[in-house]
Amino acid sequence: NERTSFFGGYESVRHSEDALRDICNVSMRVFSLLLSMLPLLPERNCDVSLPNRLLLFLVKLKLGLRYTALGVLFDIDRTTASRHFRAVLTTLTAATHNWIFRPPSSIIRATLPDCFKANYPECRMIIDCTEVRTEEPSSVGQQRVLYSSYKSGYTLKFLVAITPNGVICFCSKAYGGRCSDTRITVNSGFLSVVQPGDVILADKGFPGIKAGLKDTDAVLVMPPFLSGHGQFSEQEVRDTYNIAQVRIHVERMIQRIKIYNILKVTVPITLIPLMDDVFHMCCVLANLQPAIIKPYD
Repeated sequence: NERTSFFGGYESVRHSEDALRDICNVSMRVFSLLLSMLPLLPERNCDVSLPNRLLLFLVKLKLGLRYTALGVLFDIDRTTASRHFRAVLTTLTAATHNWIFRPPSSIIRATLPDCFKANYPECRMIIDCTEVRTEEPSSVGQQRVLYSSYKSGYTLKFLVAITPNGVICFCSKAYGGRCSDTRITVNSGFLSVVQPGDVILADKGFPGIKAGLKDTDAVLVMPPFLSGHGQFSEQEVRDTYNIAQVRIHVERMIQRIKIYNILKVTVPITLIPLMDDVFHMCCVLANLQPAIIKPYD
């Protein structure tokens, strides 16, 4: 007898950790944790089972599928797929709103990887901005706000901070691509989580936040700028190398966030109002993955 294979929703992946990871990028343990946060609905309202609603949500995050494609997969109308995605997104964002937080300095110090100890023992956070492409807005005003000269297109921009051991400890709301890294850092509330004596590592896009950090007696460390004589000194070369060696970890963490294709495909205009919550959940899920930095790294 020929065996016919088809996608049967949660029943197709419930006994296959590999399949669940492939289409959702979560383990069964994480899936069960998220499932426990979703409210049960009265049976008459359950056109889609609770596990399938969560699966639909995670599939959209991981694969970046349109609602029409999700409707085909789960045998529902695209509007029903949209409704379930939004409902799960709202519920999980509220349930995990305090999961992205800055740990106490004592914890950061105790878990500091070896690669930071020689040159940046007081490093508490590494920051960077990342952009997500959007469709072209219809209004000129929105076009001006979203246009990114760096990406030569329309984008949303987010600030991410990680601790030295690779845990996301801050993620901003979405800003238009036109917004500078400095402005996002100042306006996002990031400075409020900085504590006295913190060393913050950043790239060259953040010089404007130095004034704000002075109020907290924190120190911003960036790669040196090329001076007028046209080449770096030996010390500047060493500084550039040392910073790059540890700053790469925030880039690795952003790559982990962007394994969710909803952040890599072009974001439809209709999805932009949800992107604050979408980015938050991608950060939460990234933190639930195995650590990217080992203590002895």
